[in-house]
Amino acid sequence: MKRKTLIIAIAVLIVAAAVLAVVVSQNTPKKDRCEVIISYKGEQTKTDLNSLKLVQVKGTITMASGKTKDIDSKGIEIKDLLAGKEYTEVAVNAEDNYSAVLVKEDIEKAGNAYIILGEENKPRLVVMSDTNAKRDVKNVMILELK
Repeated sequence: MKRKTLIIAIAVLIVAAAVLAVVVSQNTPKKDRCEVIISYKGEQTKTDLNSLKLVQVKGTITMASGKTKDIDSKGIEIKDLLAGKEYTEVAVNAEDNYSAVLVKEDIEKAGNAYIILGEENKPRLVVMSDTNAKRDVKNVMILELK
């Protein structure tokens, strides 16, 4: 009787450990993911930038202080990210609720508006034509098409 109880207890522990391992692995964020949400016509779609064809983004942006900052990262032009969607402007919203708005002309200008892989693999908006980097949004979460 004791042997049967011991075997059942061990089996229950093994099953519990397996279930716990699955739950933990599903809820652990993947460090190599760099996701943004595209909000379009009432639907939200997650996009992992690392799963897209990224290009090398190099350039210099000018900060509000007048100082310049070199950009050298992988990224995607926003016009490519939003291909096939209709919009007149896009609100780019960060984790900390900071936001910036890009009009269609900003986005469609070649080599101008990018979402790049920023620090710690977090998405970042970079607008090359800005003269004061007000639209330099770090930790981008949502691109809301209007």
